[in-house]
Amino acid sequence: MSNSKTIAIVAVVLVLVAGIAGVFILTQNEDSDGITITDMRGREVTIPESLESIMGIKSTSLELISFFQAVNKVKYLDIDESFDDSNGRTHNFVMKSKLSGLPVADPADPEQIIATGVDLIISSTVSVSALDLEQSNYGIPVFAINADLEFGVEYDAQLRTLGKLFGEEPRAEELIAGINGMISDITGNLSPPSSGTAAGAFTTAYACGMSFYGAGNFLKASGDYLPFTYSYIQNVMPSSIAGVGKQPYNVGLETVIAANPKNIFIDGGNVGTTVDYIKSNMGVLSSIDAISDGNIYKTLVYKSWGTNWQNQLINVYYVASVMHPDVFTWDFEDKANEILNIFYPGTTVTYADLAAAQAGGGCGKVIL
Repeated sequence: MSNSKTIAIVAVVLVLVAGIAGVFILTQNEDSDGITITDMRGREVTIPESLESIMGIKSTSLELISFFQAVNKVKYLDIDESFDDSNGRTHNFVMKSKLSGLPVADPADPEQIIATGVDLIISSTVSVSALDLEQSNYGIPVFAINADLEFGVEYDAQLRTLGKLFGEEPRAEELIAGINGMISDITGNLSPPSSGTAAGAFTTAYACGMSFYGAGNFLKASGDYLPFTYSYIQNVMPSSIAGVGKQPYNVGLETVIAANPKNIFIDGGNVGTTVDYIKSNMGVLSSIDAISDGNIYKTLVYKSWGTNWQNQLINVYYVASVMHPDVFTWDFEDKANEILNIFYPGTTVTYADLAAAQAGGGCGKVIL
């Protein structure tokens, strides 16, 4: 066979679950120096056959890399990565000794990125045209991830795509199995409430204090909050109320009072300001059952420069333990440590370390 003749090897993996399809395409040419992979924004990106150096830019890119051995190939950091323990970025807390000493570069300055000389950029930029511009400006392959995915079929597909990108398919499957196994541990032991059944002691809840494009407070809620969904608890502020999707959003004080949640869960990033707001407005808020009955709790940080998926899975277990204490009698801290080891096998960082480092102090009851 002549050197000019091309042999194409195409591997297509279709994920068809619940009507959602994910397609991953890898093409290798004898005459080329790379492999082409379709990223999470549908772009075909040609990467070197052997990746020696990687950089993650924008929110959650480095976090996703940190779940794989590919984190050892990270040579530069986005200038906006922070290793301040209180900010709630769990990937940086766990990987602090490995990553905090690396040089930084500013994605807004193409010359700085070019000077890194890395083989691949992982970016959470959303717009395809903006991603193409990044790649053109940097002269480095830019592979897009989706920072807004929650656990589910699409999230699993993203992990599989990254597994192929890094040559770590078994690790991707290990992650997926671990995450879905933990979720099934909750949902498999509960039954959705039947229509018309009498309400139990814990039927409704409100998630607030959420950071998303700015600091959170009592009136910044989260709709379609997975810890409530998996525990079959009614979220009093579903996304349909605000009409803006799943992400945390602002709601009105009157709306919260009218919803009258039986439980309140405050995000760990804004416990202090949220509690201060409640105390300052007790005259009107004392009519809320959760406040008058003292059913107020705090969780780990959910959003901090993107989604903290490790924290959110731990929050799932905490909410389940609070809402269904008779069903889930395991030691919550043991489960939290198990979750950390799914994302970071062999880590010496424990839930206690993580909780102590966060400004909110971890999961627990709030005493006003």
